[in-house]
Parts: sequence; structure tokens; C-alpha cells
Amino acid sequence: MKNVNLKKLIATLGASALISTGLVVAVAAPAQAADPVCVTDAKSGVITCDGALSNGAKYRTMVPSNYGGTFFFWQHGVRPSYPYPGYVVPTGVEQMSPTSVNHKVSTVKPMLQLGYGIAAYDCSSKGLHGWNTADCVEMYKELITITKARISITKTVAYGSSMAGAILTPFIEKYPNLADAVGILAGITPSVNNELKSGCDMLYIFSVFFDPTIKGCTVMGTKGVPGHMAVLGDFAKVGALLTKWSVDYGANPIAYPAPLVGSGIPQRSALLLAGLIAGLPTKSAHMDGISTNATLIPEQSINATVAILENTQELLGTAYFGGQGVSEIVGAGFYDNTKTDFGALLSDADLGRFNLGLSGDDAINAMLATLAAYPRVTGVPDAMAKAAALDKSKFDTTKPVVLLSNEADRLVLPGNTPLYVNKARAVYESSLAAWQKKYAAATTSSEVSALLKSKPVWNTVAMYALTPEIYTKFTATGAPDLTAPMATSGVGHESFTKEQLMTWVRVLASSAKTGRVPSQTVLTSYLSKVPYLNTDPDYQPEELKYQD
Repeated sequence: MKNVNLKKLIATLGASALISTGLVVAVAAPAQAADPVCVTDAKSGVITCDGALSNGAKYRTMVPSNYGGTFFFWQHGVRPSYPYPGYVVPTGVEQMSPTSVNHKVSTVKPMLQLGYGIAAYDCSSKGLHGWNTADCVEMYKELITITKARISITKTVAYGSSMAGAILTPFIEKYPNLADAVGILAGITPSVNNELKSGCDMLYIFSVFFDPTIKGCTVMGTKGVPGHMAVLGDFAKVGALLTKWSVDYGANPIAYPAPLVGSGIPQRSALLLAGLIAGLPTKSAHMDGISTNATLIPEQSINATVAILENTQELLGTAYFGGQGVSEIVGAGFYDNTKTDFGALLSDADLGRFNLGLSGDDAINAMLATLAAYPRVTGVPDAMAKAAALDKSKFDTTKPVVLLSNEADRLVLPGNTPLYVNKARAVYESSLAAWQKKYAAATTSSEVSALLKSKPVWNTVAMYALTPEIYTKFTATGAPDLTAPMATSGVGHESFTKEQLMTWVRVLASSAKTGRVPSQTVLTSYLSKVPYLNTDPDYQPEELKYQD
């Protein structure tokens, strides 16, 4: 998802203002596909071509003077379909290659300098954005096809970020001959429903403990501007809570529901509980989960509580904007928690490590008992089934797949990456077992020779950008300084250093050339030269709470 200025949105608008704001989006008429218009830069020699796909969506290609035959096709993440303060709906190509807003990084120039061709497009259909992933698969195919008709391409890399994981994964399975390698950056592993359920759980818990007027994922489903406005109005209520907590860190006692009034449990404990149930990282842009001081952050779990607070706005922004986009595809009622055991979503390790931040065993038991007794959300079976089936993928591509994610991504949760690896490995191991059975039964040299050529190869690698061990800064009053520079690595969404991004690009180019991901020895040689890229092949972040 594009980094949107949610802080600005929260700070400048309240629920009533959002609800009363009139929004209009222009729906473009379908355009006829035409030859692109090309311009050669007199200084650099880069040839830039702008064109439109058959449905009118804009695309751009850039080819350097030292082009070597490898072409990268960028797939961007989700975009809301309607404007709001701080966000303008795209009307063309916004992003040509991997970028990092937090680090002010663009990879366009270094990729061109290496001789790579690059292309990107605006993944809009019928003039709108949203969770139009099925349309994007076909648009992406068209982009690659028409580019190959104009330009000689020896190796093709299909790569992208965020929602792109739900496009590139089914794309390479449907069109295996259109790319030689696949790269997914901070990406969703299909189905998005796994992460959406966690976001919806968190919104539900907010309605229980903080504001009973919050509708959460039940507000989603109306199409067009009315649905967009309803979602923005509900999100503004969450924004009001976040604004208040940014001042008092949730120190006030829980005010809802009635059984907990007077319990003395601070709101921050319920916020931490909600974050742990949803699986939010307990590190954030400014909070390392470790650093303490003698005043406001006397214990590590309090540091983690502020990390949850800092991470909440982007996760819930994803839940609202992504959820509304999904609901326009599957209909209202895709969320159901009638059978959810919230206590089971907390690990024993979390209950031990964060016991103080959760206000102790009695408070934990009281909050979980309240959740267990509170009225639940009943979903619509048809919408639930459609949501679970979104972007259905088999994870059986034989092409090299290179994943890169942050240890503490607060928007697309880092557990998406091990979920991809686990699903792909299960398919690989099943294929290998079937191959071994055939190999054991082979009786002739020709059978053995043929089988040796078709032996399954493990062709997926996951790379992780880690955080520094300690990076929290405190003000003179002892408060965490949330205006200080963010951690240099491992946090934020699609936020990587230039060296990390370009290492990912180089590994993708190498994999496309050889047809294999690098061996662990070669990969380690790449990663060890780049600060904070993990070299431990057994490392993985916390897994998603839901893994359908």
C-alpha cells in the first residue's frame, strides 16, 4: 500500500468533518491501446516511452543506453479509489521502481546505470483502484507482452511491493513463461484475508474497550463514494483515540464495557492486548522494545506498548482502506468472529514477556473474559467464502522467487513472508516426495536420466532487514521521542535503505539469469556486505495469527 499521511488525516479531520466532506472521482472512459510516445534524454541517453494499456491505464518504460537485455516490470501496491486530505488518487504512473519514502530513496537511476530496463503502470481498471487484483494480473500480462513486442528482452523480472504479492503470485502461476524471476517486497501472501482478519479483530477489540460506536469491518461493503465516506468516518474515531494516546500513552483507565469500569486497568494494557492478539510487531519506528527509563518507560513491555501504539495507525489504515477495497469485490460481511478464541491468539511467551504491560494476570483474565462474553460479529457466508478465495494461489511456481521484508513492518505484517515460504516449501516437498517415488521405481537408464533432469529444485529465498538492537530516544522529560529519526533499518512499510533495495534487485537479476536463487553461501556473501540484512537462514519473524 502507498504510504499515506495518516497522521495528517488524523490531526486535521474529525469524524463529522469526514462524513460531511463531499468527494468526487472521475471515472475515465476506456481508451484504445496505442503505440507509446518515446523521448530520448540528450544527456543520459535513456529512452522513456509513455503509453496506455487497452483499458486506458497508463504505463511507462525506460531503457538506458547501456541496456543489457534484463528488464524489470514493477507492480505497485494498493491505492484507495477516492481522495481524502493528504491523498490524491493516481492518474498515471507514480512509481517506476522500488522506493523508500522514509529513507528518501529512489532506485531508478542506479537500476538504469546497471543497464536494466524498467517498466511500470497504473494498476487501475474502470478508472478505479482498490483490490482489483484479478484485473491487475491481466493488465500486468499486457504490459509485459506489449513491451516485449517493442524491445528485445533476454531476461524478465516480475517484481513489486505490498499488494503486489497478491498479484504476482497468481500471475506467475497463470503465465509461467512471461517471467524468469519473481520478486516480492514487503508483500501480501494470498489470501489477504489472513491479515484482514487480524486487522478486523483489532478494530473489534477497540469497539469493546475504547469506543462502542466504532463499527470496524462491519462498516465496509457499500460501493463507491458512500462506502468510502463511511469507512473514513469510522477511521476518524480510531484517529481520535490515537491522538489522545499520543499525549497520555493510554494511561487513563478503561471506560468500557461496564464490567471493567473501576477495574483500574489502563487503556494502554488493552491496547497492548489488542496488538498482541492481532500480531503487530512490538518494535516500531522509534520504539525498540528494550530501552527503558526511570519515568514513563520503566519496563521493556511498556516500551513495546508504545511501539504497538505507533504501529497501530498504519495497520488499522490498512484494515480500513484495504478492507473497503476487498468488500467492494466480495460484498459486505466478510468478517466473522463468532468462533474466535481471542485467548488462543496470545502465546504463552507473550503473556510472560508482556505481563507487566498487560497489568498482570488478573487484568489479563478480566480482559479476556470480557472479550469472551461480548456480543460477536456474524458475517455473511457468501462474502466470507469469496474473501477466503481471493487471489487463490498454489505456490507451485518453479521460477526463482526472492522475498524481502522488514522485521517490524507495521502495515503488511512480516509474517506474510514466512507464510509464503511455508506454503511454497510444502508444495516443493510434496513434489520431491513424488519424484523420489518415481526415481526409486525407475528400471532403465533412460528413465533415470529423464528423472534426473526433472528433479524438483527449492527455488525460494527470503531476505529480512533487521532493526538495530537499541534505538529508542527519550526527551528531557523522560517521554519517548517520537519525532527523532526513525530506526535506520527493519521498520516501516516498504522502507529500506538503498543498499538493501539494490541488493534485492541484484539477487533478482542473478536469479533470472541462472534460473535459480543463489545458494546459501553465495547469498550470505551478498547479505553480509549490507548493514542489517539478515544472514541467518533459520531466522523468521513471528508468523501471522491466521494462515488459511
